[in-house]
Amino acid sequence: MRNMAIIKNAAATIRRRPLNRTMKKIRFSLFLATAASLFLPLGAQATIVDLTTTTSSGTINGVQFQFADHPSGTGLVQAFLRVQANGTEQGYNTSGTPVPFDDKAGTFTHDLTIANLMPTEVTVGGVNYFRLLLGIDQLSASPNISLDQLQIYVGTTGSLTTTNLSSLGTLVYTFSPGDAVYLNAKRSTGNGTGDMFALIPVSLFNSFPTSDFVYLYSHFGNTFATNGGFEEWSLFSPIPEASAFFPIFGLLAAIFSTQFVRRRQLQRVSK
Repeated sequence: MRNMAIIKNAAATIRRRPLNRTMKKIRFSLFLATAASLFLPLGAQATIVDLTTTTSSGTINGVQFQFADHPSGTGLVQAFLRVQANGTEQGYNTSGTPVPFDDKAGTFTHDLTIANLMPTEVTVGGVNYFRLLLGIDQLSASPNISLDQLQIYVGTTGSLTTTNLSSLGTLVYTFSPGDAVYLNAKRSTGNGTGDMFALIPVSLFNSFPTSDFVYLYSHFGNTFATNGGFEEWSLFSPIPEASAFFPIFGLLAAIFSTQFVRRRQLQRVSK
C-alpha cells in the first residue's frame, strides 16, 4: 500500500502543471524508474565479522569465524598455505610450481585433499565442521588486517598453478560481495600464534570422493592493508578430551598396583 501511495504522488506531480513535450518525457521516465525500483528485491547486506576487539565469533554464508589465541608452531598444526605481500595479497594452496599470486613457495604451501581435512572434524551445535587455523603477522603500528574473500574449490587435479580460479574445480564456498573478516594481530600473544579458527561445514564436501583436491583461496588487504610477515592457513586437529584418557589411566593404575602386590607377596615368601 505504501508503494502505491508513492506512485500516486509521483503521478500527481507529473500532472501538476503544464509541461512541454520533452519535460513530460523526462518526468514520465523518472516516474517509471521510481515505480520499478520500489518493486525490486532489496540487495543482500554484506556481512562483516569484526574480530579486532572483543567479538569472539561470527558467521558468513555458513562458515563460522572464531577468535583464536592458539600456538601454531611446527608440530602443533599442519600449515598448507602461506601468502605474503604488502598492501593486498592473495593466493591458494598448491604443490605446483611456479606458485601463483602471492604464495610463498616451500613445504608450508602444498596440495590438500578432503581426506587431509577429515582429522580436523569437530561438532559444534550439532553440526560437523572441518576446523582450520589462520595465523596473521602485522606490524605493531598497523595491526589490523581484513580477509576480504575466502573461496573453496574441489577438483580432481592437484598441483594447479592457474590464475583463473574457476578452473580449479567446483566452487563449494565463497564470500558474497562486501563480506569480510577483520582481525587484529595484537589480540593474540605474538608470532607463532594462530589468530582465527574457520569452521567449514563438512556437508560442503559430501558429494565428492575423499581423494579429491581442495583449493582454499584467500584475499587480504582491501579494508586493512597487509604488512609485516606472511599469513598462514593450517589444519588444526582437535585435541582429545582429557576424559577420553581416564579409562587408560585406570587400566595402567590397576596393572601397576597388581604388580606391586605380587612383588610384596614374593618378598614375604622369600623371607
